[in-house]
Amino acid sequence: MEAKIEKISELSKLLNVKTRMSDDLFHLFGKFGIGHLLSRLSLEKHDGVSASELILSLCLFRIVGESIHSICKHKIYELSNHGKNCFYRMMIRPQMDWRRLMNHFALRYMCLLRKYSEAPQSNTTTCFIIDDTVLEKSGVRMEGISRVFDHVKGRCVLGYKLLLCAFFDGKTTIPFDFSLHQEKGKQGDCGLTKQQYRKAYHIKRNTGNPDYKCFQECKMSKMEVAMDMLRRGWKMGLHAKYVITDSWFTCEQLMTCVRSIGKGAMHFVGLAKMGKTKYTISGKKKNAAELIATYERERGKNCRKYKCRYIQLNGNLGDIPIRIFLIKYGRNSAWNVLLTTDTTMSFVKAFEVYQIRWNIEVMNKETKQYLGLGGYQGCDFNGQIAGATLCYLTYIVMALEKRFTEYQTMGELFSDMEDDLMALTLWKRVLTCIERILRILGETLGLTPQHLMATISGNDKELSKILVMAEALKKWDEVYGQTI
Repeated sequence: MEAKIEKISELSKLLNVKTRMSDDLFHLFGKFGIGHLLSRLSLEKHDGVSASELILSLCLFRIVGESIHSICKHKIYELSNHGKNCFYRMMIRPQMDWRRLMNHFALRYMCLLRKYSEAPQSNTTTCFIIDDTVLEKSGVRMEGISRVFDHVKGRCVLGYKLLLCAFFDGKTTIPFDFSLHQEKGKQGDCGLTKQQYRKAYHIKRNTGNPDYKCFQECKMSKMEVAMDMLRRGWKMGLHAKYVITDSWFTCEQLMTCVRSIGKGAMHFVGLAKMGKTKYTISGKKKNAAELIATYERERGKNCRKYKCRYIQLNGNLGDIPIRIFLIKYGRNSAWNVLLTTDTTMSFVKAFEVYQIRWNIEVMNKETKQYLGLGGYQGCDFNGQIAGATLCYLTYIVMALEKRFTEYQTMGELFSDMEDDLMALTLWKRVLTCIERILRILGETLGLTPQHLMATISGNDKELSKILVMAEALKKWDEVYGQTI
């Protein structure tokens, strides 16, 4: 870290940290105009602490990786002067429309790209990506909690399924909508005992508040909610060419929905399961295994670029015209099924479009690792929605910075932002120390602090001495922070 002291009179901006970040941390959040956005959406609080101030603070808490309780109790980085209750009240506020805020954050991101001539071109591959991930929890008292199947662990865990819809603009993937779901299970009891269900948190919601719809979605099918997200995304101005999903979401119902949006402007690309699903080829209905047995010798081709063998077929899934790619990699005996509603798409194009889906897997990993996705442990379902939204708002801001500094990974960017917060804290303490020194010197010499600052700022030798003092304070701060 390099430092340069410029003006003693501007002690709040004493240090110019020359990291890879191009903007100050608060200026970066300021580009999204949280206060103006909340006011325009009528989401600003009418009493108490400003909602924009609380949301900004909660996003910064995500960056430093601390909970509301620890921040307020230990005054970590001196990020908040408010009590913890105002933050908790904000997160469970029934009138707060977190989905609307997240939607407009994503739109603001696209507006900023257009402002800097970074908008997607007409030939850019733009996509909606749909995927779900598990948010594991540790308390059965949480509202809407259930046991959900975790494909990574291969067993059911206590928590929620988060359904995420993201938009890929050709370079960056940003989240713009999500929902939390429970799984009822075979017995319809969500995997809980009657005693556990009775002890779970319950609250009566007003049907006119945004939180009512979010909680109702928790009990709905993920497929229905995913289709609603696609319609909302298109309506709000995020126009994609493809919708990409994994095999769980691939079905005739979703394909029909995709083709109906934008008068057929979007196409579906996704894997399918090697199951009993029948595809109509040349008037005959056959499943994937039967298609392989019938057409492998006749229509099998090799793709040198991706070192695989594939069979390309045109047919129908129900009433939807599709192109089917049956794929086998290398010496692997297992086949995969890739479907698209674009019947003119080549195998290489379909393969490359589907690979974009892995961006959402990376996003899920990064948000959990760096921004604490799923870490909220409150019982109110509103708080769970708020916690995930704040995580994604922070991710969108970081994605904007990453877009303009493309050589950085998200991990490096996260470290830079965390360092910026530490620097802000350090120089706030430097400010206090120097102000005391100047006041005492002024009283002793009979001079005003302003006169002293003007004298020192014109002397390079004195500035270098103050820099040494600042570096010493920095080392002390690091040691002191470790003891906390």
